[in-house]
Amino acid sequence: MNLNEFFNELRRRNVFKGTVSYLVFSWVLLQVIAILTPIIDAPAWFGKMILIILIVLLPVWVCISWFFEITADGIKKTKNVPKEKSLSHKTGRKLNTFIIAFLALAIILLFVDRFRLRAEKNENTIAINTTPEKSIAVLPFSDMSPNKQQRYFADGLAEEVLNSLVKINELQVTSRTSAFSFKDKAIGLHEIAKVLQVGYILEGSVRSQDSILRISVNLVETQSDNSIWSQTWEKKLKNIFKIQNEIAEAVAENLQLRIIDNIIPKVKESKTDAYALFLEGRYIFQNNYNEAGLLQSEKLLKQSLAIDSTYVPALIMLGNLYQSQNNFGIINFNEAKNITYQLAEKAQKADSTYAETYAFKSLLALIYENDIGKSGKLADKALHLEPNNASALHRASEAAHLQGRVKDAIAIHKKVLALDPLNASNYYSMANTYYMAKMYKEAEKNIQESIRLSPNQNVTYSLYALILMKQKRYNEALEIIKKEPLEGFRLHVATIIYHFLGDEEKSNAALNKLIDEYALSWGYQIAATFASLENEEKMYYWLEQARINNDLGLMELPLEPMFEPYRNKPRFKAFIEKLDYKY
Repeated sequence: MNLNEFFNELRRRNVFKGTVSYLVFSWVLLQVIAILTPIIDAPAWFGKMILIILIVLLPVWVCISWFFEITADGIKKTKNVPKEKSLSHKTGRKLNTFIIAFLALAIILLFVDRFRLRAEKNENTIAINTTPEKSIAVLPFSDMSPNKQQRYFADGLAEEVLNSLVKINELQVTSRTSAFSFKDKAIGLHEIAKVLQVGYILEGSVRSQDSILRISVNLVETQSDNSIWSQTWEKKLKNIFKIQNEIAEAVAENLQLRIIDNIIPKVKESKTDAYALFLEGRYIFQNNYNEAGLLQSEKLLKQSLAIDSTYVPALIMLGNLYQSQNNFGIINFNEAKNITYQLAEKAQKADSTYAETYAFKSLLALIYENDIGKSGKLADKALHLEPNNASALHRASEAAHLQGRVKDAIAIHKKVLALDPLNASNYYSMANTYYMAKMYKEAEKNIQESIRLSPNQNVTYSLYALILMKQKRYNEALEIIKKEPLEGFRLHVATIIYHFLGDEEKSNAALNKLIDEYALSWGYQIAATFASLENEEKMYYWLEQARINNDLGLMELPLEPMFEPYRNKPRFKAFIEKLDYKY
């Protein structure tokens, strides 16, 4: 058989059409898998496995097309079918129809996929709208006063400049937590820029004497390590708010950004005494996060508002403080709810353009209204005002996470990490999102980074142990959970680990202590423990206790992997509906 005859025989046996039909079918199948994978929550390796199988089967299919033929009496070897009785021409026509039909389906799927990608692109605008070449970190200003009596003011001024710069859409501003982590550390600007991944650094100093402020700022281009602009102001203390705006506008101009009128809103001026008390109260709240610190900060913020009752930053700071007091048990749930809503409404009435107000109201909608959808909309409103506002990004990511939009939550949180790369809690939140999505390897990387940045952080080791446990690395998980500072969480996770290790005596001991000492506050964790122990009745009992006690952990109930075996059961679905969460 010469080459021409072989080619004709390939056509007669429909090898070409059979191969084309196989390729078209395979492409359509892979497109269907790509579209359905995020919907059915299939693992990332599933699509790759199908692709490998299809590639391996392709030569098998070609051989089948050559050696076998469909006849009126069924499938037979081609060599045993006389050419005059061959139905290959009819098979060829059927293959033509099959190819045309699947090509039409392929075109439809192509449009669906394009629409999906476009929707994802629109949804993830928050996450991808970063401009590293126009990025800046505002370092804490140094207090050069003789008695160092202006440390609150120096920190406050730097933070207010940072907050003003955040309002510039084109500028990526490193969050306070990461930028201020270099305070009092002998680290060069080049090294700081490398860690924070920024193109510019703004540093400054404050000196006060005889009610006169001398403020110096220096803008450094980090790639060349050159100072590209510096300026000094000498002003009376009462003019501090004007100084803040002057500095922010000068920085923006020297970064050669396209600034339109009022892109940096003018700050509502407060009385100097009120502002000084606010700065001190905020400093204590941010640096002494314990019961004594919360009470001292509350006292100072109240004194500030007694002088200027409409100073919005103080109102929102006090609202966040009361929410923290609720977490510490200083005030109860209902008292915290009433006070925080009053403060949020008063702040919005005083200034409807302050992004932090909407970020705070987003948190309240989540905690007190169980309205995840409303929380997300309020976060979006805050981001419309300030696209790089860290609080609003946190709330937007949290809402997406609780709504099951894992890709959006991760994408938004990546921007949070870009803006605040040295904040351990950000990596914890990212690890938790990956954990809920059952992406345990990614979760492990982020929780390890969180621990590296803050080795003594509460709950971190509990999440790390759960991540290891879900990978059946029980002995490793046991060593990790021993490092957890919070005893309740330590008992919760240890109970489960000992159970899987077959040590029921230690498992029961830990469980009994967990219930005896933490029944009122950690009903959700106890319910999750019983879920892992496969004790369904006690799981539902403790879920109900958590609901009665307004346990915030219940928000993650639809996502928590420990409840996966019960997810599709009618009783579980009925309990979820009972919670009345609005998504």
